[in-house]
Amino acid sequence: MGNGADPDLAPGGPEEVNPRKIAPVAAAVALYALGYQLPGVGPYLQDNAPYGIVVAGAVLGTVTALLAMGLILIYRTNRFINFAYGSMGSLAGVTAIGLHLQKGVPFFLALVIGVALGIVVGFAVDVLVIRRFANSSRLILTVASIGLAQVLGGIELLVAANVIEFPPLAGGFTIPLDLRIGLGVKTLTGDEMLSVLAVPPIILGLAWFLLKTDAGVAVRAAAENADRALLLGIPIRRLSTIVWMIAGGLAALTFVLKAPFTGIAPGVAATGPTVLLPALAAAVVARMESLPVAFAAGIGLGVLEQVVRWNTSGTPTFNDVAFLVVILGALLLQRSKLSRAHDTGVATWSATGVLKPIPAQLRHLPEVRYARWAVLAVVAVLFVWLPSTWGQSDQFLAAVAMVWGMTAVGLVILTGWGGHISLGQFAIVGVGGWVGGAVVADHNPDFFVVVLLAGAAGAVVSLLVGLPALRIRGLFLAVTTLAFAIALNNYFLNFDNFPNLIPDEVGRPLLFGRYDLSSEYAMYVTCLVFLALSVLVARGVRSARGGRVVIATRDNQRAADAAAVPTTSIKLSAFALAGVISGVGGALHVMLLGSLNPGTYDPVMSLDVFATAVIGGLGSIFGALLGVLLFQWLSTITALGDVRLLLTGAGLLFVLYALPGGLGQLVLAARDRLLRRVAERRGLLVPSLVADRREDRPADHAKDEVGLLEGALAGSGS
Repeated sequence: MGNGADPDLAPGGPEEVNPRKIAPVAAAVALYALGYQLPGVGPYLQDNAPYGIVVAGAVLGTVTALLAMGLILIYRTNRFINFAYGSMGSLAGVTAIGLHLQKGVPFFLALVIGVALGIVVGFAVDVLVIRRFANSSRLILTVASIGLAQVLGGIELLVAANVIEFPPLAGGFTIPLDLRIGLGVKTLTGDEMLSVLAVPPIILGLAWFLLKTDAGVAVRAAAENADRALLLGIPIRRLSTIVWMIAGGLAALTFVLKAPFTGIAPGVAATGPTVLLPALAAAVVARMESLPVAFAAGIGLGVLEQVVRWNTSGTPTFNDVAFLVVILGALLLQRSKLSRAHDTGVATWSATGVLKPIPAQLRHLPEVRYARWAVLAVVAVLFVWLPSTWGQSDQFLAAVAMVWGMTAVGLVILTGWGGHISLGQFAIVGVGGWVGGAVVADHNPDFFVVVLLAGAAGAVVSLLVGLPALRIRGLFLAVTTLAFAIALNNYFLNFDNFPNLIPDEVGRPLLFGRYDLSSEYAMYVTCLVFLALSVLVARGVRSARGGRVVIATRDNQRAADAAAVPTTSIKLSAFALAGVISGVGGALHVMLLGSLNPGTYDPVMSLDVFATAVIGGLGSIFGALLGVLLFQWLSTITALGDVRLLLTGAGLLFVLYALPGGLGQLVLAARDRLLRRVAERRGLLVPSLVADRREDRPADHAKDEVGLLEGALAGSGS
């Protein structure tokens, strides 16, 4: 729980809202109104920021503000960033809108049903999931929210398809509210006016609850200091459930308010990061603490979004770049104001899945050596010979899985060993694919030239992403990397924005100038070789001094600084190495695909590779590869359908709860049991394989311990 008190939420009377935090908003409105009247400034504002667009942006920004306030409520209560928040609102919202469009339920009744369902979803999430992780670190809870988003998204798809028969994609619709207000270049219709009518009462009601009710005061007190609240007899668990119910209702209301003019796509887990980005930006500006600042920031970002869209001919993708800049600026400028509670470390979590080497006492035994060779032979059969018997489509999917494996290796270096949470690692793969594809399309050089250039590009961009990590840590760095992934996919890798830079056809250059890679099996073997090289490089770094220093810096940076360890260069080196591996994987990936299309590197892919690597065990290369490759194989089973999303999310939640070290922990335990039997048969005592035990030897003890005690006392007396 937080330590520093926030004046916006401190217990007291009506003066809790700090006027200093409202003054910038009032000043901005006054300056805009004044500038609109000035001869030199007025025409410029009329052309680039007309008042109709500004007002429309403020109206839409109130919806973003509601979503941001829900995020902050959860963060202040549980101290983690809930990436499942969009899915909570979408599950209830899609059900409600589906009842209206498909079953004929009146819209306003459907609105009430949606909010009620959101409250139920919030209650169920807290009771069934959040309480199970009450003693876990905040990082584990944040990662669990990714799995929760997938579970809710899978349930949503099943409900939409089988219960309310909702189409996969539905556009906007008209609500029964006949209100129109002309604002020059913009006319507010009933869709926007619904937000104007609904949001102020919601804000006033929330303020009344937090400021005037006993439960609201208790919620704020518990958010400030949970231990003190428990000593005072405040029911922390029940209050947490109330907060989750309120947040669920706000999420559902936000979804229903935006649905008429944004459309509906069931399965928000597939688009959740993009949907959640504006609210995350507003919450970050508010330091995940202040509700009034979040409300003002939401309105400001709504205005920014509409003004940018007005000046970019209706192209919405540049807004994602603007949100990334806002998040970076807010975090860097407010870094000194962030409490230590925000800098959630990953040392205890990432260390749980470390794969221990075979003990030295057993490593050279014949049966152990033969078993290792047998395992290597099985791996060779599975990964080299068996794919040669498959069809081309399966070989293509296997090659793509190898690229995902390379991305997982980069995540092990960056997150598992370095402690930097990256939720945008597949964006680095996209950079490598972009550069590699452009080089092949324009110049068609040798294969290794393409790979080297793509790896260098991945390293450079990864370093640029890593620079903020020198000042931003933990969960906020995760938000930054996710925002980068969204901006890269939606804006930079977009034909509409850069038609001459995005290759629409990418060939496969010759390997060593002579070997043809046109067959899918040849390309698969090439990807497999690069995955093996990535593993060898990562293991070499881990066993060298550089790897030990990376882990030492993660575990205790202050001690590393005191020991004259160059922690800055160590952090950046982890980003650079992970960037090289991911960039090379991107070059291989674009050659496999043969083109670079919009959505090729969707931000959800970054969340998926992170989640599946955690399922396997992000503390070790073996564990991460096990999780990623296993779920890549499961994704090829078309019979799973929408259940696959449920399976991935539920698997992540189960592993985080029952196996913090991942699936690799099970394999390690099975291996140690076999090694323990070998040691017992050989009569060897291997301390790392057995629990501490005491061996009683007759020579070590007197036959009569009472006599021994009497003798000791007599000796001391003499």
